[in-house]
Amino acid sequence: MNRIYVVTEGQSETNFVNKVMVPYFADRCILIPNTVVTKTDSRRGKIYKGGVANYAQIRNTLLRTLADASKREGSYVTTMLDFFRLPADVPGVLDAQKVQDPYGKVEFVEREIQKAEKYNQRFFFPYIELHEFEAMLFSDITKLKEAYFEYDVTPLKECAAIQNNPELINGGAETAPSKRIMNCIDCFDKANVGVDVLGRIGLENIAGKCRHFAEWIERIEERI
Repeated sequence: MNRIYVVTEGQSETNFVNKVMVPYFADRCILIPNTVVTKTDSRRGKIYKGGVANYAQIRNTLLRTLADASKREGSYVTTMLDFFRLPADVPGVLDAQKVQDPYGKVEFVEREIQKAEKYNQRFFFPYIELHEFEAMLFSDITKLKEAYFEYDVTPLKECAAIQNNPELINGGAETAPSKRIMNCIDCFDKANVGVDVLGRIGLENIAGKCRHFAEWIERIEERI
């Protein structure tokens, strides 16, 4: 079976790959998430992951993953990183601001990362989430309500009704999907409950609502 290595921004993305994507692709390929290492404490023997501050952190994990995958036939590498608050030194991020179309922005950054690392685009195909991981939850707010039944999620339902494509929900500091959810559910647990909710929504339903995510899934399928 072919292997797809996924360099993930944090624990939420890693959990999503393990709990939602791995079962979906189980009979067709092996998915292996590698969470970006952001800090190591050699004295205490601790490794810290998540909370990416710069491209060097992403690149260190990415290069190790690329090197490992390149030694295995039938292996490929991708990423799962939020466009929202992506570090300014990530290849293409600053120039992408000149692009008006939201999809054009993330596709530009994906191409620039791929070119910067000088790997064949079939082997290495970066994926940047538009705008962020939490956007996928707007694919079916009723499932989020089931998990947090005591909270009023009416504003989230209204937002989903207005913007049928969750990926296009405003990525501003106060209007990003994550901010909207936290405004309604102050105890929202993205890495665990959020991922479980996405599992109940289902990968195919998410892809049906989120165009760029669907394109990523297609790119994975092309390699298996």
